[in-house]
Amino acid sequence: MQSESDNDKTAAASVSAAAKEMLTRGRVHLELGKTQDALTYLDRAIELDPKSAIAWAAKGVAMVNLSRYDEALEFFDKAIKMDAEIPFAWEGKAIAMHRQGRHEAAVPFFEMALNLNPEFARAWSGLADAFEASGRAEEARLCRERAQKLAKCE
Repeated sequence: MQSESDNDKTAAASVSAAAKEMLTRGRVHLELGKTQDALTYLDRAIELDPKSAIAWAAKGVAMVNLSRYDEALEFFDKAIKMDAEIPFAWEGKAIAMHRQGRHEAAVPFFEMALNLNPEFARAWSGLADAFEASGRAEEARLCRERAQKLAKCE
């Protein structure tokens, strides 16, 4: 006979598995460019596991895709507050700021993503874009070269 504690653990594992499945489906739909469908899955993942920093960050990516930058920044901040070690949360925050025209302000967030993952080609490319938009051509060129080298390795 299972104890109440065992039943609680089984239920928690089931919710966790369902949340991971919803998160995976959401991320796949984001990659396919199906942002609205992705949001349905990501919202369900968050409902099942509101402490999933990755789900909140993925929802931020969806908001960037929809050009809803203020909302995206809220979701990235929430994710970062839960787990500051997620490079794509920092990169997403930087992209949202960059797209708002806050190029210089975005730079430290791209740099944070790169501190966590120096091989993150997309963050190098984003940093290059922010530098370029800020009139920092030489820094932009160096970052773009780094991004291109890393992309060739992928």
